[in-house]
Amino acid sequence: MAKVGNYIQRDYHGTYSSKKKSTWSDFNKSWGARRAAAAEKMQNLRTIAHNFNTISTYSSQANTSLVMQSRGSQSVYSSPTAVMSRINVVI
Repeated sequence: MAKVGNYIQRDYHGTYSSKKKSTWSDFNKSWGARRAAAAEKMQNLRTIAHNFNTISTYSSQANTSLVMQSRGSQSVYSSPTAVMSRINVVI
């Protein structure tokens, strides 16, 4: 090893580097795997968002129909607020 001053010039890059050379195909495979994983995560998020939207729509329709039914059958004192206070929707 070459010595400059009091320091020995060490070849750290050659000592600690991987013995296998990376190729463009390795690079493309690893990025392809990352893209596939990200696409799968996004699809899962879209599915969850769709489920929340569906649940919200159905609960809104159920609440509206309950309000409409209670308007016709109960006294004049029933209000949408009174009806909604009896409904417990957990999402």
